[in-house]
Amino acid sequence: MSISNKPKNAVRKAEALDRPFDPKVLAEANRSVAEYQIAVRFDKEENAWVGRCVELPLCIGFGADPTKCVQKTRAVVVTAAATMIENGEEMPASASDEHRTEQINLRLTPAEKYRLEDPARRGGFRGISDYVRSAALK
Repeated sequence: MSISNKPKNAVRKAEALDRPFDPKVLAEANRSVAEYQIAVRFDKEENAWVGRCVELPLCIGFGADPTKCVQKTRAVVVTAAATMIENGEEMPASASDEHRTEQINLRLTPAEKYRLEDPARRGGFRGISDYVRSAALK
């Protein structure tokens, strides 16, 4: 792998793979990512809108406005999905499916644990995890 001295905005030109996919693979890729979510923000350094796919966070696109940004990001996501399908890789579930697949480890003092257990129990939660998730994501 070589390291390039290209400027940061050179990434913009590599938004989609420049080769044709089998039409069936492309159709499957489009279906697979139809529900994928795109998070968009304005990047002052790039002076452009930047989009990132929630389910495939390495898929990034740029645009002059939010709409173009989403379109370009979707093109990158479809390209990545088509490549994954060609390689026999499994596509991640849509974030809107709300399957809990991520885990964090939270260390507490015994006193902190006690302070969380009581309201969790009183609130009818199965445990501290459900209580903390509910309180934090309100």
